[in-house]
Amino acid sequence: MADYETKLKLGRKLKGTDATTASDNQVSVLFRVDSSGQDKHVSLSIESDAMKPDDVAAVLRLLAEQGIFTSQNSRTWVSQPQASEAKHGASTMWQGADIDALAKQA
Repeated sequence: MADYETKLKLGRKLKGTDATTASDNQVSVLFRVDSSGQDKHVSLSIESDAMKPDDVAAVLRLLAEQGIFTSQNSRTWVSQPQASEAKHGASTMWQGADIDALAKQA
């Protein structure tokens, strides 16, 4: 199993916000080197208070269009942490959208 070490970081944060808020509204990419020395692993994280379900679906569609995660080469799942289920009840709803259905459409 490959071991990954971060080689480069790329980030984008919203302008005009304090550091605490900006850290919750950012895109960060880690470009990683695997244990064999190959540059071939990327980790992408998007955090945004402004994203809606349609925005999430658009990101999934973009990844599919690029051939990165398609319905042919990947499996989609929606899970709910036990603590969330205990607090909110079993659900796949977020901001009025069924995330399970949204993920299967994208």
